[in-house]
Amino acid sequence: MAVMATVVGNLYAPHRARVDRAGTVTLDGAAWSLAWWIGAEDRWHVPADEITVRQALLGSTPVVETRVRVPSGDAVQRVYAAIDARGAQAVVVEVENETKVPFAVALAVRPLPGPGAGGVGEVAVDGAVVLVGGRRVLDAGKAPGRVAVCDGTDDVATIVLAGAAADTTQAYVRCAEGGAQAAIVFPLAHTAVMRVVLPLPPGGEVQADLLPDVAQVVSGWQAQTSRGARIVVPDRTLQAAVESSVRHLLLVANEVAAVAPLTRFGFGAEVAEGLLTDPLAAAAAAPTPGSALHAVAGRWRDRHDAVTAELAPAVVAHLVVELGNVRQPAELRFGAAGAEAAASLLATAGQRRAAKDARRAAGALARRAAEQRGPEVGATLRRLTEHLAAAAPTWTWPDGAPGNAEVLLLAAELLAREADGPERILELAPVVPDRWLGQGWEVHDLITAYGRLSYAVRWHGDRPALLWDVSAPSDAPPVRLLAPGLDPTWSSTAAKGEALLQPVALPEPAPSRGVSTPVALGRRPVDPT
Repeated sequence: MAVMATVVGNLYAPHRARVDRAGTVTLDGAAWSLAWWIGAEDRWHVPADEITVRQALLGSTPVVETRVRVPSGDAVQRVYAAIDARGAQAVVVEVENETKVPFAVALAVRPLPGPGAGGVGEVAVDGAVVLVGGRRVLDAGKAPGRVAVCDGTDDVATIVLAGAAADTTQAYVRCAEGGAQAAIVFPLAHTAVMRVVLPLPPGGEVQADLLPDVAQVVSGWQAQTSRGARIVVPDRTLQAAVESSVRHLLLVANEVAAVAPLTRFGFGAEVAEGLLTDPLAAAAAAPTPGSALHAVAGRWRDRHDAVTAELAPAVVAHLVVELGNVRQPAELRFGAAGAEAAASLLATAGQRRAAKDARRAAGALARRAAEQRGPEVGATLRRLTEHLAAAAPTWTWPDGAPGNAEVLLLAAELLAREADGPERILELAPVVPDRWLGQGWEVHDLITAYGRLSYAVRWHGDRPALLWDVSAPSDAPPVRLLAPGLDPTWSSTAAKGEALLQPVALPEPAPSRGVSTPVALGRRPVDPT
């Protein structure tokens, strides 16, 4: 069966955890998982077996909320990663009682299934703390009401669900075959919230009382990602998918699949960080060397620290070579822009020969891009629709699927794309979904091969008004803007402006107005890449 788990973590710490569709938590590298069960007034509810389980991300951030329907309301679990005041990382698991009566909450530490998982040799419960192999893996803040342990000859779930957990706060079990398990059971009053902390990595010391709460974590994620590209579209599904996908990929920014989408959505600095600090990362970026080169050049321009100055030239040279094997027009265009920017940086660093080679490569890449045909724009909308339909509610896909990266690349192409041909052309709204017609949308600071793009669409009856702002180096050739999905007759080479386009046949009945607030397309500092 395909695995669809949601990654939680923190941008300022390396450790990650995963939450499956039932709310079971697994820390990366751990041989055990943490499950939760609810003892309601009718029976025990095991989320993995319930059909009433619903799951979502809070605020489109890596905060996973899992709801289970029980009599008179929901049992609600929330899982997120946080850092305490000393920089120690932890996963926080909280359970809230949204019913009219008390219920019991069981938290079970059990070995991961399957060969190669490693197993759990011993588990101990010592008051509020659970230890695996002598290392603290869970701190509940208070002692449980009941405890159950078993050595693998049975499943601890059998004990808990039969109501046979012991009235104790101390227990220990050992299993040479790696089957040791333990469950701790707490009463939870109506409207109450309980919270447990899982140190990352296991065994660490975390100041639980100084960890941020769930609202602070959601707000923090939204603030951290506000520096990148932003879209506002009249499609809630796409809006949530894009916001969630950006944040998911930031947690795995060193993975190959994240390079191109994060670069396009304004997080090239995070991409370059991995490329410059991991010698193998640049080699692994071979599938998208144009985006990688674009990101490294931008980081080199913005940061003049010794490490970047020392490593960037070699990484740039490697990526330019890798671009010789690339055929995708988008990667060739990004590679050309990155090589041109790198040439200026190499010249400033006194590496004139390398700068000349980079500039020659930039011209060759631009010519090759003009010779390649990109994907049919109509296929973009179809692929994006199919991809969104295949996602889990937390915007995850089965292991091995392009997932979040594909969503961002397709969304970027739907909103704007560099067109084929010898001229530098940006197509704004190359294809417009029928349900968007008559509704407004905005794109802010999307990174293209020709500069940073912002634009907005507003409507005057059946006529779309287009506002745009393209931020590019002052010495760059002009970019011709088109809007084929709205008005095939319009074009402009102005870097900034507004235009009232030709009437468009609107669907019946008339759509809601979509985004209607005033829009400001302020420019950020020019990005020479």
